[in-house]
Amino acid sequence: MKSAKYHLAIIEDKPIILEAVIEYFASSTHFRLVPMAPSSEHFLANWWEQRIDLLLCDSSLPEKSCVEVTWDVKRRSPSTQVVIFTVFEDQDVLFQSLCAGASDYLLKNCPLPEIERQMLAVLNGGSVMSAQVARLILAHFRSLKSAASYPYIEWLTPQELEIVTLLQKGDSYRQVGEKLSLSVGTIKFHIRNVYGKLQLNSRTKLVDKYK
Repeated sequence: MKSAKYHLAIIEDKPIILEAVIEYFASSTHFRLVPMAPSSEHFLANWWEQRIDLLLCDSSLPEKSCVEVTWDVKRRSPSTQVVIFTVFEDQDVLFQSLCAGASDYLLKNCPLPEIERQMLAVLNGGSVMSAQVARLILAHFRSLKSAASYPYIEWLTPQELEIVTLLQKGDSYRQVGEKLSLSVGTIKFHIRNVYGKLQLNSRTKLVDKYK
């Protein structure tokens, strides 16, 4: 029996990119295209109760930012996975998006089959982390150690800390796995947990900003 397809929504303000992504995923055996929009305002105005398993969201939207879109989507549909789609690794935007609830990010210069593979990995619980984002994660958790205003903080476990530390030094997933005797899949699951803790620790600030 054929399994049901994942529902994929896309927000992308560059028509040529949006058309290419739609054309590729229209014939995907894994995804069914649902709302596709050229702007965040158009998407949020036209998305009602339709199920979305994954939202691929442009990182440089002209109206609401991808950070605010991520926050809105996760509040309305916590089970929806948000992946940021970016031309370059804008570390500040990516970090804020991860704090708001994004599960991952993908570069637009990736081949479409690789983008599909990465999105399937996200839907199965995995995430990626670049060396630059790993450095921001470590800096974030270090800054919390002296913040008395945080009554409860989800700290990284020793293994999570070890993984992020190796990644920020530039090790690949394969190299991290070899050093810690872990599979690449297990490393990606740990990264998802790290992002989850980042989001919990950022929730109060985001509620104040986007309430």
